[in-house]
Amino acid sequence: MTERTGGQDPVLEVKSLTKTFSNGNGAEASEILQGVNFTMYPREFVCILGPSGCGKTTFLRCIGGFESFEGEVLVDGKQVSAPGVDRIMVFQDFNQLLPWKSVEKNVQYPLRIQGIKDRRELQSISDQYLKKVELYPYRKFYPHQLSGGMKQRVAIAKALAMRPRIILMDEPFASLDAISRNKLQAELLQIHQREDITVIFITHNIQEAICLGTRILVMSKQGDIKMDVPNRLQKPVTPASEGYGQMWDMFNRALNEATDAPSEETISSGERHTK
Repeated sequence: MTERTGGQDPVLEVKSLTKTFSNGNGAEASEILQGVNFTMYPREFVCILGPSGCGKTTFLRCIGGFESFEGEVLVDGKQVSAPGVDRIMVFQDFNQLLPWKSVEKNVQYPLRIQGIKDRRELQSISDQYLKKVELYPYRKFYPHQLSGGMKQRVAIAKALAMRPRIILMDEPFASLDAISRNKLQAELLQIHQREDITVIFITHNIQEAICLGTRILVMSKQGDIKMDVPNRLQKPVTPASEGYGQMWDMFNRALNEATDAPSEETISSGERHTK
C-alpha cells in the first residue's frame, strides 16, 4: 500500500474508476477497468505490471484525460476529465516527435502553445532540459537523424520542460535494444532523484519495475489492482542487490496467477531472473 510521508497531500486520487468498451451490434459491453481506487503522492515513481489486455494503458489514458470513464480522477484535489498540462504522456512510439522540427524546436513547441513567446526564454528552457537528457549537442538535429533511444530522450525532455504534476509513461523503452534500454533506465532514475517529478510507468518487465519504481502495482486480467507494494531496495538496483531475487519471485508469481499461469518466458521477453 502507499505510504504517506511528511504530511503531504496526494497529487493523484483515482476513485471507483470503471471503463467499459462497447462491442457493437447490441452486444454486451466489455468492462476493462473495474472500480479501481488508487492514491499517489508527490515524487513517487509508480511502476505498473500486468498481463496484456488487463487495462494498464487504458488506466493511464483515463488518468491522462484521453478516455471517458465512470468514477473520479483528481489532481491536487481537483477533478479532471480532459487532457491537461498537469499530466503529460510519453508513449512507446518513436514517432511522437514532429519530423519537420529540430530537437530543440520539438521541446519548445508545446511551451509556445502554452503562451511562452520570448525566444531567449524558450531557448533557455530547451537547453536546460536537453542537457538533463544529454542531448544538448544534438539540439539542431531532426528526428530522422536520431536513434530510437535518442528520440525517447527528446520526448522525456519535452515532458520535463512542461513541468507537469505527473508524467505518464506507457512502456517508453519497450522497443529499444537491451543496451539502450538499460542506459535510459539509468538516466531516468537519475532524473527522478534530482528533479521534483512524479511518474507512473507501465512495463511488462519485472526487472525494469524493480530497478525504477519506488512502488510497484500489479493489475489483474479482471481490470483491478491485484498488488500494491512499496519498493524499499536501495537504488541503484541490480539483480545482485540484496532482496532483488525475492521481489522478482513475488511479482513473477503474481503475474503468473494474473495470466492463468503462463510460462516464465512469456512474462517479459528477454528478461533473465538472477538471484
